[in-house]
Amino acid sequence: MTETLRTCPLGVDIEICRIDLSSAYRFRLRELGFREHERVRVIQKANFGGRVIAHGSERIALDGATAKHIVVKVS
Repeated sequence: MTETLRTCPLGVDIEICRIDLSSAYRFRLRELGFREHERVRVIQKANFGGRVIAHGSERIALDGATAKHIVVKVS
């Protein structure tokens, strides 16, 4: 099942399929470990669609506008 990072459920493993943002934003997200086919987990939902993502031992917070442009597949 494919959806955006903003709409996926908490606590399940997901795979990043596509990042539909400008190249500058994609570059920065790749620096943080957000790459296509990378597996992450949404651990917290914030107000206005924001998400906290677990990537290994790191925790990364994304705003809702960014999260809706990251297409993921729920495992």
